[in-house]
Amino acid sequence: MRYWDPNVRGLTVCLVTDSHEPSGVGEHMLALAAKLRPHTRILFACSPSSTGQLCLDRAAALGLETLAFDWDGPHVGDRFTSWLAARRVDVCHVHAGVAWEGFDVASAARQSGIPVVIRTEHLPFVIKNRVRRAWYADALRSVDKLICVSEGARDSFVEAGISADLITVIRNGILVSSVRGDRSRIRAAVGLDAHDQMVLTVARYTYQKGHDILLDAIPSVLAGAPRARFVWVGTGPLEAVMREAVCARGLDRHVLFLGQRHDVPDLMRGADLFVLPSRFEGLPLAVLEAMAAKLPVVATRVCGTEEAVQDGVTGVLVEPDDPQALAAALSNVLTEPHLATRLGVSGYARVKRAFEASRMAQETLALYRELLDRSVQFRGAHQPADPYPTVTLNSLGAHAGGDKEP
Repeated sequence: MRYWDPNVRGLTVCLVTDSHEPSGVGEHMLALAAKLRPHTRILFACSPSSTGQLCLDRAAALGLETLAFDWDGPHVGDRFTSWLAARRVDVCHVHAGVAWEGFDVASAARQSGIPVVIRTEHLPFVIKNRVRRAWYADALRSVDKLICVSEGARDSFVEAGISADLITVIRNGILVSSVRGDRSRIRAAVGLDAHDQMVLTVARYTYQKGHDILLDAIPSVLAGAPRARFVWVGTGPLEAVMREAVCARGLDRHVLFLGQRHDVPDLMRGADLFVLPSRFEGLPLAVLEAMAAKLPVVATRVCGTEEAVQDGVTGVLVEPDDPQALAAALSNVLTEPHLATRLGVSGYARVKRAFEASRMAQETLALYRELLDRSVQFRGAHQPADPYPTVTLNSLGAHAGGDKEP
């Protein structure tokens, strides 16, 4: 039997992205996989780039079957289609970091005969060009449902002309840990002492994330909080530009570039405050992770972030592209320890209540089943014979460890 019948076999889902550096997207997929795994068979596929390979290794450690693939490679579409068909996948869940990613993957999944193809958009609608907007709308024909990670992101797609009936909202969720590291040790490891105030930012160096606005705010913050140290985690195309700008302003003693790190939860437990000055977002995982670490959050009032951070309750929100307002908010939290504590405690309670991965997984699994039931009803009782050849992992040059390309 090709199509899923819960009375015959369990549900098989492929979580896949063709993002070259699936940082936040990868974290989302891994959290979803961890919570779905007890209920479904999960396959995990992404690029074997630096961050992608880390995701593949973590997926394999969860016991998932993985596939490492570079979508720019020769004949990878055909190989991916055969790999899916051989595993009798019921749902292909494609994750797009930006709007132009993932459609070739969705098309290949559709060609393999998978009953349900879903696409999660991790950002709001950002396409300005009219021709590209038309291309995007046409490409959605290969998708049964479009998931947006926040209400604000959904609204941006509807405003762009995408049918509201195609879209559903499943807000991001994270794995909340109760483990607490040694704060003094964590801070000492990055060169801070007990008197320094650690202001943490975790974000790729892109125009979207607004590091330049934060840099403009730092001198004003230091005037009232001279022991503030701005710790920046991440990589990205503007990293060299920001390093040069920090040095040019003589702020290299106050801004620490840590690069890509795999101990972000520890860094958050060692920090005093988290700041994310983005120009736009979907629903940033870094903000949720900071709230889960009981950190007060200062961020911009943009799509997604404003659904997680309640201004004055779980953090402080300012308008984007406003370094003066950002500096005032940071200074206020850094110089008011009781306020910082209150915001952090309230933020933790909000994450536990509304943004845990278990809630995200429950809503996602319910959507899978709804769409599969609809697919079976549409196709009718008489199913076609299985037209797909049997393909082994070895014939694709991949195995469960995910350390080879197809």
